[in-house]
Amino acid sequence: MDVTDLRCFDIERGVILKRKKLIQMAVAIVGTAIFAATVPMSAAGTLAAIEAQAAAFDYHAVFDATFYAAAYPDVAAAVGSDAEALYQHYVTSGMLEGRQPSASFNVQIYMSNYADLQAVYGNNIPAYVQHYILVGMGEGRIADHLIPGKSLVSFESLGASTVKNVDLSAWNLVLVNHENPISTSYAPEVTLCANGEYMHKDVTPIVQQMIADAKAQGVNLFLASGYRSASRQTYLYNRKVNYYKGLGYSQEESEKLAATVVNPPGQSEHQTGLCMDITDASYVSLTENQENTAGYKWLYQHCAEYGFILRYPKDKENVTGVIYEPWHFRYVGVEAATEIMSRGITFEEYVAENSL
Repeated sequence: MDVTDLRCFDIERGVILKRKKLIQMAVAIVGTAIFAATVPMSAAGTLAAIEAQAAAFDYHAVFDATFYAAAYPDVAAAVGSDAEALYQHYVTSGMLEGRQPSASFNVQIYMSNYADLQAVYGNNIPAYVQHYILVGMGEGRIADHLIPGKSLVSFESLGASTVKNVDLSAWNLVLVNHENPISTSYAPEVTLCANGEYMHKDVTPIVQQMIADAKAQGVNLFLASGYRSASRQTYLYNRKVNYYKGLGYSQEESEKLAATVVNPPGQSEHQTGLCMDITDASYVSLTENQENTAGYKWLYQHCAEYGFILRYPKDKENVTGVIYEPWHFRYVGVEAATEIMSRGITFEEYVAENSL
C-alpha cells in the first residue's frame, strides 16, 4: 500500500465543523511531534537532544510573551521585550527550567493532575506541553490549577518516558483525516469480505474470522459498509448536494451542508479499505442506539484481539473531529489496537504520542 496516498478523515454522517486547532496540529505534526525520552533527562547527552527536538515544535498556543516577561524579569533583562526573543528563550531553555509560559498553562500542574500522563511521559517535560497543545486542550484537561485531591509531583520523582518508537509509516498505522485527503485515483487491492462488501486484501480474512468467532459465541454481526471507491463516494456526496439544492439552498451552501453528512470524494477513510461500518445483525441502523446491541458490546470487548479499534469514541469528538460512531471500526493491528482500546485513547492521540 502506498502510504503517501493514504490521507483522509472519515466524517461521513456528521462532522464537527468548528474543528479545534489541535486537530489540525495533530495531523501536521506526524513525524515531528511528541517524542519519547529513552533515558532520564539527567543522563549525558539527553538534555541536548531534548532541547533540539523541543525547539522543532510550535508552542505558541500556550505562550504569552507579556506574561513571560513579567513573571521572569531576569529573562526580560537578558533578551529584552521582543515577543519572539522571549518565545525562543522559553523553547530553548525556559521550558526545561520549569518556567511557566502563560497564566493558563503550568507544566508541573498539568503533569501532577494526570497520573495517566505520568505513566506515559515520565519526566519528559516537552512531551507534556505538546500533549496539552495537541490533545489536552481539546479534552478540557486542567493545566492552571491543581484538581481537588491532587498535589504537586516533582519531575525528579518520575522515571523516563514509556512511549515506544512506532513505525507510523506502516500501512495499517497511517493517520488519515480531512485536512489531508486521499487521492481520488487511489485504489487499494481489495477482496470480497462479507455481505457483498469488500475490504483491504490483508484485512478481509481478519474480518471474516471476527464475524465467525462472534457467531460461534451467539452474536451475529452485519458488515454494512467496507471499501468505497472514489466514484461511489462522489455519487453519495453529489446526491446529498442535490438534496439540499432541492430545498432551495445555493450550490455553495448545499456543498457545505452535504459535507457535514457525507464526505466529499477523496476524504473518506472507507476508500482505504481499512475501516468498516459493522453492526448487530438484528439492528443495522447506524445510530447511537447501536451501542445497546449485543453486537456492539461484543465488538467493543473483542475488537482489539483482531487489530481493530472503535475509531470515533464517545466524548472524544474534540480530538477526532467526528461524532460518536459505535458502528465504525478501523484496522490498526493488534499491538496498536490493544494499547488504544485498553487506555481509552483515540487513534489521533496514539499517533501524536508515537510520532517519530
